[in-house]
Amino acid sequence: MTSPSRQQVEQLHERMLSHDPTATLDVFLTFMEPLLKALERKPGCKGLAAYDSAIDAILEYRDKPRSYELQRGTLLTFLTVIARRNAQDDYRKDSARTRREQNPQAVFEIHPPVPNTYLEDQVDAKKQLERLATRIEAAGLPERDLAGIRVIIATENRCPAEQMAAALGVSHLPPAAQLHAVRRNTDRLRKRLKSFREEDIDVES
Repeated sequence: MTSPSRQQVEQLHERMLSHDPTATLDVFLTFMEPLLKALERKPGCKGLAAYDSAIDAILEYRDKPRSYELQRGTLLTFLTVIARRNAQDDYRKDSARTRREQNPQAVFEIHPPVPNTYLEDQVDAKKQLERLATRIEAAGLPERDLAGIRVIIATENRCPAEQMAAALGVSHLPPAAQLHAVRRNTDRLRKRLKSFREEDIDVES
């Protein structure tokens, strides 16, 4: 995968700051692979452990995008530092848990802990992100279709004609032809997005 240019990172960061609902997915698609490679060079951080730490780093960036400053380094470095910290924390927790389990005098809690709503929301967001990214990658959609789907999601299905025309690359067409292309492709992409969402419901049910 080709590394994003500084301009692309700046644009992506601006979208995160403006809470663009599709920006987190683009961060996932852009940085997940290099994050995993960086983490797997760290002893004891491979497979699911690396994957979870990388996802958590992306979600932490989503929740606090202002914690990243462009002039202080690359976004990949920023995410890698968070992911490695998460991996280290998880390793310490797992080690402590193992020590407790091996201790015959360990005290077991009778009552379950109070549910942590924030953590539950984070887990749900992680699962949704994974499912949607997996489907998009598996579908092999062309970039113009991805851009059109982003507009549909970001505008909550309102799909301004000019914005869709720019996303689909048909702004150069005469007005009538442009409008026809926008309507035809918007209907097609809405159906495609609906199918993704229906698949998501089937997985959860």
